Amino acid sequence: MSTTFYTGRAERTMAAAMAEQHKAAAEAQRAETALKLVQVQREHALAADELVERRAARRRADRRAARAERSARLSGLLARVPDWLLSALWAAVIVSPITLAWRAQQAFAATTLHVPSGWSWLFPLAVEAGAWVCAFEAHRRTRRGAPTGSLLTWMWVLSGIAAGIQLAHASVDYGVVAGVALGAMSLLGVLLHHIRSTVDRAAVEGRTGAELRRAAWRRVRFPRLSWAAASIAAARGGDVTAEQAWTAAWTDRYGVGPDSSRRDRSLARVIVRHQHRADREAARNGGLVIVSGVILPVTVPVLHPAGVSSDVPAVEVPDGPADETETGIVQPELSLKAADLLIKVRGAIAAGELPARPSARAILAAFKGATETASEVRDLLRTEAA
Repeated sequence: MSTTFYTGRAERTMAAAMAEQHKAAAEAQRAETALKLVQVQREHALAADELVERRAARRRADRRAARAERSARLSGLLARVPDWLLSALWAAVIVSPITLAWRAQQAFAATTLHVPSGWSWLFPLAVEAGAWVCAFEAHRRTRRGAPTGSLLTWMWVLSGIAAGIQLAHASVDYGVVAGVALGAMSLLGVLLHHIRSTVDRAAVEGRTGAELRRAAWRRVRFPRLSWAAASIAAARGGDVTAEQAWTAAWTDRYGVGPDSSRRDRSLARVIVRHQHRADREAARNGGLVIVSGVILPVTVPVLHPAGVSSDVPAVEVPDGPADETETGIVQPELSLKAADLLIKVRGAIAAGELPARPSARAILAAFKGATETASEVRDLLRTEAA
């Protein structure tokens, strides 16, 4: 829609009004833009302040974490100081007898064996170092939780050899007392190291102090039983625990376990002694056999080949009528093959390889042979079970 102006003045007035209107709109736009710019700047300033605050908080947290880490590390170091001091004390106590024994062996090599002074240290190295190599290797394996094998045994053997050499040459050179003292020096360091290794091994295995004290008291109070228990554990390997080996040693010696009373142990020991004698006599007379690793009594009558007579004692028959109230089971005569198979089957039953009343098929599957022989053994076992 167009506007028609009839005078120039009105046209100028309208133009001025429109100019004022455009100017006001421009001012409003500039004000709005300035306001938005201020808001954006304020947001940027707030974001910058927040970023600075976050960075400062992160630095403070990092410093706190670093202080906590340093404090924890320092606390750990301070907590380990007693262990370090104790380890240093152990090292000093262990090294002292080693040094004395080493110097004595070196002096003996130089003065008595006339080894040149520059090479005299080889003699104590050859004599003393072997035991210590075994000791430290056993200690290293113990710390890793690995088995030590025979290292401890050879450690004591080699240290005993070194102590014997010390005792011999020091007794000749300085007297018996000096020989005993220097021989003890060769054993003392190894003994102290073994004590420390035993404690470390107990810590790795999770054994308590009470268990260690009980084991030590057992060795002192019952040396023979401790030796027997160690032998049983070594023979059976890792399938038996220390307590099981200890109980087996008591049973072998007394016939009863360690939980029994002293009276029961005394009586059981007498019973075991007489049973041992009776078993030895039965073994000499052929009354015992070994079947599949199991010792069994021979319950099958001795069979004789055809044409060979055996001296069988006569049985007195009473004159009166037989008592028919009780009838025993008479074992039928067996062939040689059946008798041999019967012994094997009874051994398998005792070992748990066959049931108490096996079938002929089970007997054949276990031992082969003829069906008639297996059936004969099966019938005999069923007759005995009935």
